[in-house]
Amino acid sequence: MKLTIRDPRPFRNLFVIEKRLDGHVPAIVRRGDSNRQGFPFDFSSLDRAASMQPTHCTHYTKADQPDNWSSRLGHDRASRGFRTRDIRDSGGTLALGSDWPIAPYDARSIMADAQLRRPAGAPDVDPIGSAQSLTARMALEGYTTHSAAAAGQSAVAGRIAVGMRADLTAFAVDPLTAPPDELADAPVLLTVVAGEVGHRTP
Repeated sequence: MKLTIRDPRPFRNLFVIEKRLDGHVPAIVRRGDSNRQGFPFDFSSLDRAASMQPTHCTHYTKADQPDNWSSRLGHDRASRGFRTRDIRDSGGTLALGSDWPIAPYDARSIMADAQLRRPAGAPDVDPIGSAQSLTARMALEGYTTHSAAAAGQSAVAGRIAVGMRADLTAFAVDPLTAPPDELADAPVLLTVVAGEVGHRTP
């Protein structure tokens, strides 16, 4: 299925999407048809994955919107940016990443920022759109099962299980229970790529 956005103003009241699946099926989705806080459609129905970079939000925008990105978009559209939680709550696949070298690449801080909606280690900074915060499990899935699904690799990657490709990282803290600020600075104890140990803390 190919999706073509026919309206170049994706955050206006009206969305016009052309779906190509054995022909043309025009779909018009109004904000009133949304399932959560104005999200325009059921993302899971698109058979597509979203790839998002939480640190683009937390490092380059501000809650009170004095930044360049927010100024260019305007208050209303900027307030509807970086909809990570809406995508997950609508059933969508959400892969997380860094867009390095544009933004920091460390997966620990990216998972932390996705939960905090502010830079890790900066508790005095106001969160940006806190309703879009991911849970710890969602953030971890963004780097594991959901990234594998986005790449069409779910059968061989994304989980630690018999028969799966041995690509993994071990932290000194549990990413599901550690406070996000602590996760961002947690020591890396082990990295394994394709079954080969690349790093091990003595």
